[in-house]
Amino acid sequence: MDITDLQARLAQLDHLLPSQREWLDRLLFQLAFNDNQQINILGASGSGKSTLALAIAELLSGQYNIALLDTSVNKASATQQLMQQWFGQPGDASIPITEQVVVTEDQLALAVIIDDAERFPPELIQQLSSLPSLVLCFSAQSLDAAGLTLTLNRITADDAEQLLRHDGLNSIEIAERLARADGNMHQLLQPVEPDHRDETTAVAAEKHALLKKPALLASSIAVLLVLLLIVFWPSQKQPAPPVRVPVEHAPAPALPVEVPDSEANIEDTAIDSTVNPGTEQAEAEVSAEITTEHGGDSEASALPEPVVTTVQSETADTAIASEKAVSSPAVTDTAESDSTTFGYDESKLLLLQKSQVAVQLAVLSSDAALARFKRAYPTVEALSYQRSWQGKMQLVLVLAPFDNASDAKAAMSELPAALRASGPFTKTVKAIQSEINARQLSLQSGQQD
Repeated sequence: MDITDLQARLAQLDHLLPSQREWLDRLLFQLAFNDNQQINILGASGSGKSTLALAIAELLSGQYNIALLDTSVNKASATQQLMQQWFGQPGDASIPITEQVVVTEDQLALAVIIDDAERFPPELIQQLSSLPSLVLCFSAQSLDAAGLTLTLNRITADDAEQLLRHDGLNSIEIAERLARADGNMHQLLQPVEPDHRDETTAVAAEKHALLKKPALLASSIAVLLVLLLIVFWPSQKQPAPPVRVPVEHAPAPALPVEVPDSEANIEDTAIDSTVNPGTEQAEAEVSAEITTEHGGDSEASALPEPVVTTVQSETADTAIASEKAVSSPAVTDTAESDSTTFGYDESKLLLLQKSQVAVQLAVLSSDAALARFKRAYPTVEALSYQRSWQGKMQLVLVLAPFDNASDAKAAMSELPAALRASGPFTKTVKAIQSEINARQLSLQSGQQD
């Protein structure tokens, strides 16, 4: 499928957020290289599913005969709505839609976009998938249906800045609103209400402090009066009795005046008992170090969501199963035995060192898709291998090998623009060899059974 016109029309949709535009680029890449009649799109509440459904309808309206089933359509009348939107004539709910649709060669290809697909009966979606039409199902939960599954991007800081550009918020306030919203655009747009409980608590504390002030003042005055009484209270010490000197008619030598030993001892004791107490000063320093963590170049933090034919994020059970498959004695760490034959580049990949790095370009569903990829990008020397995913065969295209992640990222920057927009990411050779060995183990188990 030629997507050149679709890419030009996408550039004209200026109301989209940066993450939504990036996701639509990946969708067009899938339409170009994979023959998928049904695409399931997962997104949590408030992630922008309805906005993207309308954007896709506008984007594909020139190449498809579009029908849209959204929340305004009653599930009981879905068949009539489809016939009315596709052909301008009422449908019959009692007759399967597969019997009512008549496709001619001179008309546009059919496409249906279903918002909140979990509201509609699974039988209706199965009937639509059997028609020669493109079916896009938006839902908040996984559907029990075949086809390609894509996950919507979480809103980013750039999205939040664009949505809140008229609110006059600084970067810190925008980041706080984004963290509080947790991926929900509706909560992001709601202003933060003041916490009345904190205001009430502050008022109560202020009143309590005002009530305590008179009692504290009275206590301070009482302490001051006690100190004044202690300092200025008159001393009860009796003065020493005067020394009487007898007066005679004839002058007589003055009698020596002796000070009693008790008084002299008292004065010496008073002088010797004077003490100058020392004072101690304690100093404490409190330092706070703010550490800003930067995301490393590890595979887990650097991976954007890859282009896949199924959901790329593996569940925990699938990851554990892969680990068991790699650690099984039946699978070696190096290349398979001579009896194992490969249809693609598995042998080359198994001979690489586990510590090396690769760049995953795409996940395809058939040899025809692989041939189209090679025709579209003849200069890209990609290696391919097979892996099993949820019981289905997938073809994975990678660039390898690279000695480290920096060299792999440098190679990613030199890819064609369409490939860069599809979201390539780095991947260890060890993980690739694990997927190859796990598939071979699965094939051997099936032969033994």
